[in-house]
This record gives sequence, C-alpha cells and structure tokens, in this order.
Amino acid sequence: MVDVKEIIAKLLERTNENKINWRPTASENTFAAVIGDWSVSLAVSVNVRESSLSLRIHDGTGQFLEGLNATQASDPATFRQLRELHQKAKRNALGIDGQLEGLLAELERV
Repeated sequence: MVDVKEIIAKLLERTNENKINWRPTASENTFAAVIGDWSVSLAVSVNVRESSLSLRIHDGTGQFLEGLNATQASDPATFRQLRELHQKAKRNALGIDGQLEGLLAELERV
C-alpha cells in the first residue's frame, strides 16, 4: 500500500527539479498539476486559529482517489512538507521568479 506521504516527498523532489508544471486554479491559493494520467491539487486554507494544507489526487476521469489534510498541530512534519511544496508550486504556477526579475530590471532603469 502506497502512503500519500511518499507521493508528497516525490512531488517535492520533482518540483525542485522543475519537472512538474504547476498551474493556478480558479481558487486562490490552490495549484494543480497533471502528471501522466493523474492530477494533483494543493490548497491552503487559513482561518482564525490556524492554516491547513490539503493535497488531493484524482485519476484521468476526475475521480477522487486519495487526499491528505495537515495542520501544524495535527502533523507538523507533513505540514512543513506540504507548505514547502505549496510555496514552490505557487512560484512555478504564477511565474513569480520571472516576474520579480522583470521588476528588478525595471527598477534598474528608473
């Protein structure tokens, strides 16, 4: 039986290697990637007390297969991994590095 935490670790590894193409979704702070016949979405939600991160895995037909939710209190190690993955997915999906490079170049010309 595959543990979803193994998938999180591999997603983080492949994201660090720029091998996953994350995309923004209609929901702010939710990013998704299609990997072969599967899709993965990663979302953060914040309430007054704490934030939570969730990972959802779907098959090629859109059928939900598995998911995982984590908060700092419930599972600190998984929460840290999901937070890092979310931050990197966001940078990838929104092209943040390129945007910041453009802003820096523009500031150099001002």
